[in-house]
Amino acid sequence: MTPADIVISRFEGVRPLARLLGKDPSTIHRWRMPASKGGLDGRVPSAAQVRLLHLAKERGVALTADELISGSGQEQAD
Repeated sequence: MTPADIVISRFEGVRPLARLLGKDPSTIHRWRMPASKGGLDGRVPSAAQVRLLHLAKERGVALTADELISGSGQEQAD
């Protein structure tokens, strides 16, 4: 899963996450879109990462900094 997939899933969808961040849902949806279509290729903008970690802690949502940067289920170098 990409970092965007993880965050969107943990915060129960694009619209709820957009409301929490005070963003338009299209902004959050763009995180998942390929760069060739104006998206972020599954990345979470660095400007949102600290805020997301704080929101996760406040709301009891399991989320780590590593998941925000690397995602999960990806191969890691030895």
